Amino acid sequence: MNRDLVYLLELVQHPNSETRKSAEINLKAIEKQNLKKFLLDLSFILSEENINPEIRRLSGLILKNKINHFFEEEKKEAMKKTFFANDSSIEEEIKKNVIKVFNTQDKFVRRTGSQVLAKFFQIDLIDRQTVESISFFLSFLKDSNYETNLYCGILETVQFICQEIDFKILSDQILGFFSENVWILIFPVLNQLNFSFEKLKTSALNTLLASLELFEKKLKKFENRDYFFKTICNQFTNSDLQNQKISFEIFDKLIPKYYEHLDSYVPFLFEITLHTLKTQEDHITVQAIELWSSLAEKEFEINIFSFQALNEGRVPATFSRYYIIKSSHILPKFLFNFLVDKNKNQEKDDWDSSNSAGICINFMSQAAPKELIILVNSFVELNLEKDKSPFQKESAFLAFGAVFEGIGAKMLYGKIGFFLFLFIRHLDVLESNICSLASWSLGKICGEGSFFLRYETNQIIRILFSNFIKNPQIKTISWTLNQLFMTLGKEGFFSWCFEEILWSILKALFLEYNNKKRSDELFEILGSLILNSTVREKNFIFSTFPLIFYKFKEIIQSSDPSSFFEKNENPNNLIRIINIIVQKYGKNLGNNFCQELFDFIQILIFYFEKSNNENYFDEELLICIGTLVHTFKKNFSKYFKNWIPFLLNCISSINIHQTTSLAIGIIGDLCRALGNEFRPYLEETLDILIEILQNNQINRDIKPLILSCFGDMAFTTEDFFPKYFVFIIPLFKAASSFVQFNFVRDDPDSFDCKIQLKEAILEGMSSLIQNKSTKINIGEIFEKLDWILNFLQKVVEEDRSLTITQLCICLIGDLSLNFFSFKKIFSQEKWIQQILFEFEGSSDYKNRNIGEWVQESLKI
Repeated sequence: MNRDLVYLLELVQHPNSETRKSAEINLKAIEKQNLKKFLLDLSFILSEENINPEIRRLSGLILKNKINHFFEEEKKEAMKKTFFANDSSIEEEIKKNVIKVFNTQDKFVRRTGSQVLAKFFQIDLIDRQTVESISFFLSFLKDSNYETNLYCGILETVQFICQEIDFKILSDQILGFFSENVWILIFPVLNQLNFSFEKLKTSALNTLLASLELFEKKLKKFENRDYFFKTICNQFTNSDLQNQKISFEIFDKLIPKYYEHLDSYVPFLFEITLHTLKTQEDHITVQAIELWSSLAEKEFEINIFSFQALNEGRVPATFSRYYIIKSSHILPKFLFNFLVDKNKNQEKDDWDSSNSAGICINFMSQAAPKELIILVNSFVELNLEKDKSPFQKESAFLAFGAVFEGIGAKMLYGKIGFFLFLFIRHLDVLESNICSLASWSLGKICGEGSFFLRYETNQIIRILFSNFIKNPQIKTISWTLNQLFMTLGKEGFFSWCFEEILWSILKALFLEYNNKKRSDELFEILGSLILNSTVREKNFIFSTFPLIFYKFKEIIQSSDPSSFFEKNENPNNLIRIINIIVQKYGKNLGNNFCQELFDFIQILIFYFEKSNNENYFDEELLICIGTLVHTFKKNFSKYFKNWIPFLLNCISSINIHQTTSLAIGIIGDLCRALGNEFRPYLEETLDILIEILQNNQINRDIKPLILSCFGDMAFTTEDFFPKYFVFIIPLFKAASSFVQFNFVRDDPDSFDCKIQLKEAILEGMSSLIQNKSTKINIGEIFEKLDWILNFLQKVVEEDRSLTITQLCICLIGDLSLNFFSFKKIFSQEKWIQQILFEFEGSSDYKNRNIGEWVQESLKI
């Protein structure tokens, strides 16, 4: 045994990083010196009982990864000729060393040995198309008189093989031999009645679970299938809980393919499931419940396919056995009880039987809706009685939610009135959890249709708002109100109480102003109310919000700006509300309202800049400014011009990528909207943008935005092109070179950035050319654009996406119309004629128009 190698493996796990790094380098050197000896030594270390188990596991993992590397290397054929090909004795010796590991008492080391042997077996099956390894295992097992640890190790090896191999690539002969021998390995163990075999049975069941696909052909015969199913059924009466759990998993996995062959076994599984649920052993009950979830899901799928087939006038391919309907008289009652238990153990966050029960009820309600409606109705009514504990009441709401999610309001139509009566009654109880669940349940109903709530709306809103103010512990009210506004607002049901609701929100908002969580929720409710309002509420909103602006101005002006903008989220929330109003009503906003709104934005900007806070709400404010510019264009230019210095400061904040990106986009929109009025800021803006563009440290997503912005600036003045093209065009040329040479292949982010940069170059150049002044020297500009033809051709060759191709063709048209020299060059290029031919023959009206326009522009 190589003691030096053992020492290096110990150092690889050393806490000091330098020591680890040095040990890894030395390991690489030993590997390069003699690869076969290195692998053989690793196998010796793995098999040596006297060595630290962690070192043994590490040696095994390195050995496994090396074998896997040879197997998966792109040049694996050449690699394998030098790896064991001329010296199979090394391979056999490594296998024998590894198989000794199966005698160890450390299950983790034994499992590592199984992983190594599985890699050898994988090479045998896939590359060599032989089954020597399985023969080797069986003979070794027989010679050991079926020693338990060795048997477990071999079963684990087969388990790893089945998890990693795609059996479809094996020949029928190899697959048949392999499946037959795995069958022989597994089933004699499972039919042992002696409890001393439980450990071995666990390994056999895990291997069977991993190898189910292997037996597909074998299970087509009734006698094999019957033997298989009966053997697994026997595990429920002859094995421990762990093995029963795996047996449930096996049946669960078999349901999709063998549903129609389960008639003889489901009654037994039903009895075993009820017995298991009574024991309430969590780790096994979860699997038992999930088995019935899979059955319910399968039967629902069959019902859907059968319905489609009957509608199309054909015979369904398969029919439901109605296992869920047959079991619905008792199984859901057990599942409802697990919901009660969940609420008694609320500190548990793991997936447990109560979570599984909720999902199973959901699926069962889809497969047997009528039966589940009757049961959930009784369960909810019983558990919402006054004398019931909070746990039972909470479970009633959860049971309703599970069924409601499964079948929706239409199937429950006749019962919704009954449920509403119970739920509204529980909005006023003292326990906050009960109120939250009652609110949540009402929200579920709201989301399905307003007609359920027509007569109870007033009562629900009054109680919800009252609870929202009085009981901060109720966490679902804002969500429920949002659901309510979404459903009722569209139909105008809120017109009669809109004013009262709005004032209730505003009153609560100013009372809870310093409570961040509560004010956030109130702003969310306010946004939902406005978003779902109708045109009838428009005037009331327009008359109310100036008062809100005034109140916020007072608060801001009476506070210290630096601490206010650092600690207070409310300006952010209010800006979101303004965004909602502007997006909803757009140009229908009245002049007086707009005047108040713009004054408020101006005050926010003033105090924000005064606070010197770089990381606060500028993103929300920028989104709002962008929306206003896009909506009103030039109508409020005096305000827009006042905001330009703020926007330029935001652009200069290149460390905050999102802020810079938003501000550049808004500057571009302002250039187009204001035209000549932007001229006083042109020089400063250009200086800032060019400086950022030449900074290699900026986020690469910003560069395309700057190039597009240069194009937008051309709309500000006729003198832009002749005055600045000497500086601007070289930047576009540099960007075109960057596109072709500076991106990483197969990197999705790099690819997206490359597309964005191409689009920005093409759009920006088109805008510049379209706004070219007659004062410019044609010869001089032509020299500066000598790169454009090669760039266009390269772009089209690389990327024939519709957007890129359209932009290329449009730029060709713009250049041809403005420069005769380009017209002569482009008209002779065959690739341009080919694209134009495709566009002119396109079925898309827009593409056809583009093609015809460019073709016309090329005529000499």
